[in-house]
Formats: sequence, structure tokens, C-alpha cells
Amino acid sequence: MCTFLISEVHPFEDGNGRVARLMMNAELTASGQAKIIIPTVYRGDYLLNLRLLTRKHDTTAYIRMMDRAHAFSYWLEPGNYPDLKAQSKGSNAFEEEGTVLVF
Repeated sequence: MCTFLISEVHPFEDGNGRVARLMMNAELTASGQAKIIIPTVYRGDYLLNLRLLTRKHDTTAYIRMMDRAHAFSYWLEPGNYPDLKAQSKGSNAFEEEGTVLVF
């Protein structure tokens, strides 16, 4: 929940989201879990559910969205950058919201 804490407290002028996701991924890596990448196509959903968590204390939608992002991140095969980029592009990860992520 460090992601939520940093976004809630907002200790930095800029980069709070990046720092929060970096800390989250450091914890996931330390416990042997796959990192979570928020693809561009999920950005709007990620921000909406983070706001719901802040304003309405609704964890359900946030956890569901993070679970989808975790499944996508686990699916990725990070052998080398060109292949990872092609895999991400083929799954619509770089598209704007409203597009379906395919993996």
C-alpha cells in the first residue's frame, strides 16, 4: 500500500506516482513477485481507482485493477528490449484508454 500512501500524502512537488510505483516494485521484487507495470491503456483506470480509494475508501476496484496490471506484467517476457517493446505494442499497452489490452 506504499503506492497509496505516497499518492495520499503527496510529499514531493513532482514524481509522487513514479516514486510510489518504484517503491511498490522494490517490495514486490524483494518478495520474489513479478513487478507491476501500469500500461498506458490502463492509466485512466489506475488514476480513477486511486481517486476512489482516496475519496470513498473503496479498495475493491483498486485491488481489481492492480491485479489486472499484475497479470499483464507477469505475462510479459523481458528477454530483451526490442522483443519486450514489440510484445507490449502487440498487446495494445501503449494505446490510449478505451482500447482493450490483449494478452
